[in-house]
Amino acid sequence: MSVLTPVRALYEQYLAKTEQLERDRKLGEGLLGFGGGPKDDPCHERFAKDLEALLGQILAREPASGEVRELLEYIYRAPQVYPQPLTAYWTFQAVQGMTAPLAARLDPADAQAVRDEYVKTYKRWERLPAHKKALAALDEARRKG
Repeated sequence: MSVLTPVRALYEQYLAKTEQLERDRKLGEGLLGFGGGPKDDPCHERFAKDLEALLGQILAREPASGEVRELLEYIYRAPQVYPQPLTAYWTFQAVQGMTAPLAARLDPADAQAVRDEYVKTYKRWERLPAHKKALAALDEARRKG
């Protein structure tokens, strides 16, 4: 089984949950900070924790550089592929920082390729702390050769 398979399944389950929360939203819920809404659901934190645990399990299996590259490309592209609902979009941005330990498993050529795509996707002035952490790990991996 590909290392991407369980991660993709986790992303799909989370997307389904956030889409359901949006469909079930009551009129005005979460508006002006009142009434919570989908952004306050515990599924966001649960997704992040589950992803962190899954990435740790994958790292423990010492995956090959090509497998890690495929996995990182999926995680890094997720916000562009799934821009809605916004609650998922921002969570997908935030969890990118968790990928730093996996980036160390990339060989320099794969690290360079992933980094090149990353800097095209996430412009310097748009980068969040999670982006900066992921990018620093990619830079480190490409220099290790």
